[in-house]
Amino acid sequence: MQFVSVDVSDLAPPEPMKVIIEQLAKLTVHECLLVKHRRQPFPLYEKLQAAGFSYHTVVHAQDAIDLYIFHLSSQHVFNELLKNNALKKT
Repeated sequence: MQFVSVDVSDLAPPEPMKVIIEQLAKLTVHECLLVKHRRQPFPLYEKLQAAGFSYHTVVHAQDAIDLYIFHLSSQHVFNELLKNNALKKT
């Protein structure tokens, strides 16, 4: 799985959502979008599921999270990376 990174942590709403949606439109089933964000984008989570994506959130601090977004069909690949502690370290 290839990682595509985007940092939206310094953007004001609704820019983070726009940037993430734009990146998802280009995301292949072999890629995972790694989003650096300052908070959990709860409105995005429902949209992801409706569009056939899955996600995994890692909270580092109150204002620093990593959000991994990938096609639902790649869930097993992501689960293996998670199990083997092989997520991209950035």
